Amino acid sequence: MSTSAELASPPLEAPSRPFGARDRVGYMFGDLGNDFTFLLASSYLMIYFTNVAGLAAAHVGLLFLIARFIDAFTDIGWGRFLDRHTPGRGGRFRPWIGRMAIPVAIASSLMYVPFTSGWDYGLKLAYAGATYLLWGSVFYTTTNIAYGSMASVLTIVPAKRASLSVFRGIGANSAGLLVSLVPPLFIYAMVDGSSELQPGRLFGVAVVFSLLAALWYILCWANTTERVAAPTQGVDKPGLLALFRSLTTSRPLLSLIAANILIMLASLLVGTMAAYLWLYHFNDGTLSGPAQLTSFLPGLLLSFVAARLAARFGKKEVVTVSLFGAGILYVLLSLLHISDPWIFIGLMFVAGFGLGFYNLLIWALIGDIIDAEEVRSGHRDDGTVYAVNTWARKVGQAVAGGLGGFALSAIGFRSASSVQSAATIDGIYMVSTLVPGLLYIAAALILLVLYPLGRRKVQENVSVLADRRAATDEVI
Repeated sequence: MSTSAELASPPLEAPSRPFGARDRVGYMFGDLGNDFTFLLASSYLMIYFTNVAGLAAAHVGLLFLIARFIDAFTDIGWGRFLDRHTPGRGGRFRPWIGRMAIPVAIASSLMYVPFTSGWDYGLKLAYAGATYLLWGSVFYTTTNIAYGSMASVLTIVPAKRASLSVFRGIGANSAGLLVSLVPPLFIYAMVDGSSELQPGRLFGVAVVFSLLAALWYILCWANTTERVAAPTQGVDKPGLLALFRSLTTSRPLLSLIAANILIMLASLLVGTMAAYLWLYHFNDGTLSGPAQLTSFLPGLLLSFVAARLAARFGKKEVVTVSLFGAGILYVLLSLLHISDPWIFIGLMFVAGFGLGFYNLLIWALIGDIIDAEEVRSGHRDDGTVYAVNTWARKVGQAVAGGLGGFALSAIGFRSASSVQSAATIDGIYMVSTLVPGLLYIAAALILLVLYPLGRRKVQENVSVLADRRAATDEVI
């Protein structure tokens, strides 16, 4: 009979190719794949639905909300499947990244077809819903949950796992730079003095970016190796209801989920509204590319120092302070109501450093929570915990889409029209600055007051787990 300490300990690494740069770079390609379709949808799908397909903004927002609640079942169900299924020769998680690479690309491309604008309203709304669910709730879920969970089985060494988080951040920020810079150069054109979206060009960009996403997934699959053996067969693990009872009493997980929802809501609201802000407030959609660089370039620059600062001051501490700074700068942008695009971009760039720390360290925070749950319960369910957090982030994405759509309707936005009222344009500016700023500040307060895994507590948990592994003669 296995003891609880034995069950709590992760399995030993198998004798395979040693962990090294190939795994780090391969893992980086996985988030390139994720974000080549995810960020494209976050930045341009809403404006495609309203300005090309001619859908009402409120209907689009409702679609995003419904999809994320469906994800509650697909994300967590898939995470649970990955935790409990019998793995093949390629491992528990890695094979699904290769298997789903092409389906993700096809589903992503289908969302942007330009010929739906002439269809009956109900038909094109149904098409939008079907393709969006196929991409996000089915194929993207299978790759993303497998990819995120895979970090825990590439190596069991904490420092090596931290390096994977940094390389994941590099991949995400690199994708953000490319998705921000390239599409605006092609998809916008000046028509009668107004900057307008070109449907055919957007579809072409979507196809290219989706195919590149498939390539990045395949490179991730080809260059990573799972080394941590599957859980011992026959070991009793808690049932789904028991697991959820445990997770719903986890203060670290619940507080991080609350902060994550607010942060994702703010960040994706900025991304969703960016196309409208640059088309109507600044009247130059091409500048949305340089503007969105401010969300990703700081993260790349911080990649060299984030891990060291987190080790010295604590991950929670660094993220909390940086979020406060970002929130204050967004509120300042709102109060100044800036009309010069380059001054606006400059201040956004400074605010991006606050968000950069969060984007680089969030996956390490999830690792701290998994360790805390192992200390508390004696069980380790990496895939399920990761899936629960991913679903919470998607809720933030959905609410961002919903809030963006409802806000556009509330401020009088007219779909498929290149001319908006002054009050509507002012409303777009406010939703793009003041609302995200307040949300970032609220998330920072949650982490400061409610999230318990500061630097000292994380070190205590690491010591407890090290003692358990030493008690079972486990070598890491």
